[in-house]
Amino acid sequence: MSETMIKSADIQGMHVTGVEGTKLGTVRELFVDLTAGRIDFLVVEAAGLLGGSGKFHPVPWSAVRYDTVARAFQLAMAKDDFKASPSYDRDQLANRSFGWDEQASRYFTAPRP
Repeated sequence: MSETMIKSADIQGMHVTGVEGTKLGTVRELFVDLTAGRIDFLVVEAAGLLGGSGKFHPVPWSAVRYDTVARAFQLAMAKDDFKASPSYDRDQLANRSFGWDEQASRYFTAPRP
């Protein structure tokens, strides 16, 4: 198996960092488009004082890159911008009619000042 191939179970629990290496959160789930055969979203639980925050931020796959040295996903944004991104509880994420995928896609593709 190549070093660029990984099991989904190994992705869950990986850290997500922002600019200058600030910890933004932890990967909790992946949303996969089975028809297209691709990962569409990483679901990141924001970092909290005592672990996770209980709020989940869907991040489009196109917005992250994997750092092989740090063994973490990276977002090109500051912690405050990440905290302002759309977040949901588990019930909202389970309901596609809620529109979280469109809301998150718009947020992460919008230009930052």
